[in-house]
Amino acid sequence: MCISPFDQQPKRVATIVIPIRARKTSEDSLQRLNRLMTVIPDIFEVIVVDDGSSSAVRRYLHENIPKRPDALCISLNTRWRRFSLSRSRNSGAAAAKSSVVIFHDVDFIGTAILYQKLSSLIAERNIADKPENFFCVPVAFLNEHGTTRYLNDFGDQLNFNKWSFRNSAPELDENILHFVKGSSCIVINKQQLIKLGGHDESYYGHGAEDFELLHRLGELYPISKKPVDYSINTGSGPIHSYRGFRAYFALYGEQAFKAGVVIVHLYHPKRKVWGYYQHRRNFSKLKRLMERDS
Repeated sequence: MCISPFDQQPKRVATIVIPIRARKTSEDSLQRLNRLMTVIPDIFEVIVVDDGSSSAVRRYLHENIPKRPDALCISLNTRWRRFSLSRSRNSGAAAAKSSVVIFHDVDFIGTAILYQKLSSLIAERNIADKPENFFCVPVAFLNEHGTTRYLNDFGDQLNFNKWSFRNSAPELDENILHFVKGSSCIVINKQQLIKLGGHDESYYGHGAEDFELLHRLGELYPISKKPVDYSINTGSGPIHSYRGFRAYFALYGEQAFKAGVVIVHLYHPKRKVWGYYQHRRNFSKLKRLMERDS
């Protein structure tokens, strides 16, 4: 493991962990990462976890990430292993200096105002002292057209209210593919996360690893009575009835949604990283776990 130099910094509101794997420095994921480095306020520590990128990308990350004083780059020696969001998130969380950790994909982004509102919500819920108050940040998955519009507005001092998704049915917005309240953008107490063992790294690649962690958190800190058919995966479409685990986990994002704390996921074609998409395997594993615990 190679860790970039990191100067001592004042206590931050939270640590944002961003996993990445790229083969070329020209890939859109690096452009998106650079944008995040400029927009996330310095009240947050940022840890970028390079999980097996090429040598050229690794050099690029270690040269550029430390240019932000409160940012750290960790490189894992995993180039010949499947990419793992679970492994990346666990590595970043372990290195976090803050008592609160936020899991943040490289394709997520919000305005500077949004991150300030997120900071206020973290303080209001006192996550540092009350691990039971963990929550999810809702995510609006933009379509290609919506992504273009968002980035155009973003470059022109984005109007926050225009992209706040405060209406009662945000999934009906013409810019959105789908809207998720119980998302992988989990805001959690670091010590509680460590006690739980972090993300389950047997959920390798991408798919269900976030739901598996939410399941264990929900078992520890239930927010409501579970749906009768809790283990059913109803898909990422709109939630019209209280069915399946997605409807249950959505409750953990409700307060953030009402506070106007919603980030967006920028559109991208399916990534061609070897072994990245493991939905069938991981969701089958998740279903067995949920049925066992019911």
